[in-house]
Amino acid sequence: MSTSPKAGFSVAPISEFGREEKIDLKRESQYNFCTTSTFLKHSRGASPDVAAKDCAKKEELRAMSIKNITVIGLGNMGSAIATLLLKAGYRVTGYDIVGKKVSGLVPLGLKPARSPKEASRGADLVILSLRTWEIIKTVLEGTNGILDAARPGQIIADMSTVPPWETKAMAERLSKKGIDWMDIPISGSAAQTRVGNMVFMAGGKKSAFNKIKPVLDSIGKKTVYVGKNGDAAMLKVVVNTILFLNQAAAIEGFVLGLKAGLDPDVMFEVISSGAAGSNLIDARGQDMLAGDFKLKGGIGLKDVGLTLASAERIQVMLPMSALYRQLMLQASYSGLFGQDGTVVMRIYEQLAGIKRKYKDPFKR
Repeated sequence: MSTSPKAGFSVAPISEFGREEKIDLKRESQYNFCTTSTFLKHSRGASPDVAAKDCAKKEELRAMSIKNITVIGLGNMGSAIATLLLKAGYRVTGYDIVGKKVSGLVPLGLKPARSPKEASRGADLVILSLRTWEIIKTVLEGTNGILDAARPGQIIADMSTVPPWETKAMAERLSKKGIDWMDIPISGSAAQTRVGNMVFMAGGKKSAFNKIKPVLDSIGKKTVYVGKNGDAAMLKVVVNTILFLNQAAAIEGFVLGLKAGLDPDVMFEVISSGAAGSNLIDARGQDMLAGDFKLKGGIGLKDVGLTLASAERIQVMLPMSALYRQLMLQASYSGLFGQDGTVVMRIYEQLAGIKRKYKDPFKR
C-alpha cells in the first residue's frame, strides 16, 4: 500500500533533543517506498534499487509472522507508534483510558477497543506505551486487563521507561503462562517517533525478538537486540542519565558565560560549532540563552529518580545525577513544572544572581 505524502519537504528531528534534518518527500513519492525506515535509508544515500530490495525483504518477513497488533496507551508516543503501524499496513487495535485519543485515530484505520482485555484479544503483538509501572500492572492484571484474554504464544512489548528489575520479574511471571514479555524502550522524542526516526532497544528472548523485529524495522530507524529481559530497560536508564547530565553541563556553561557578560549569540555560535557542541545545544541552546523555556520535554524527575534507584540497587555512585536531581526538584518547587526540562537553568541563574526577563512559556 502507498503511504507517500504530498511532494515537498518535511523537517524530521534526528536526535534525542531534536536536531533537524530536511527530508525530500518528493523523492519519497517518486520511489513509493513501503516503509518509513526504508525511505530514511534512501534519503541518506542508499540507491533506489538497494532500498527497494530492503523494502521487499521486510515485507516478506512481515507476511510470515505478525499481522494483528494492539497498542495500549495512545499518548504522544503511543499514538505515533499506532499511526506508523497503520501506515505500514498492519491491522491495529487501540485502547486508551481517554476516549478522544482512540477516536482520533479511527479515521486512519484504527480499530477501537473498550478495555485492555478487548484490545488484546486475538493480537499477535501487544504494545504498551504507558506512563508508570503501576499503570502497566493495572492494564495487565486488573479487571478486564490484558491477561484476561492473553494466550500462549502472544508477545507483549513494553515501550515505556520502567524499572529494569520490575520488567525482568514480569517476564518471569508471564513465561509460566507461555507469554513472551519484552522490554523495548525507545531512544527518541515524540517528534522523532512521528516520522519514524527512533531507535528501538529490545530485551527478552531472541526467538521473540526475531518475530517482532520486522515490525520494528518497518516503523523505526534502527532496532538493536540488547540481551535478556531487563537489559534494554537498563540501557534506557543509561541513555537518560547521559542526556540529563549533558543538559546540566550546557546549563552550567551558559550561566557562566551570561554572568561574565558574554554575548549570547556569539557564545552559541562558538559552542554549537566547536568541541562542546551537542544535539541539545543545537536544538535548544538559543532558546535557553533567550530565556525561552516552552515545553519540548519535561523536567524528567521520574527518569532521573529511576537512574538513582537503578544505581543504588547495583551499588554504583552517581553524584552528579543526585545533585542535578536536587536542582530539578527545586525547579518543580518553584512552580516551574510544566515548562521545558532546561528551565532548571533559571535555578542556576538565581544562585548566580542573574536577573533577566523570561518569555511566557505558555504563550503560543
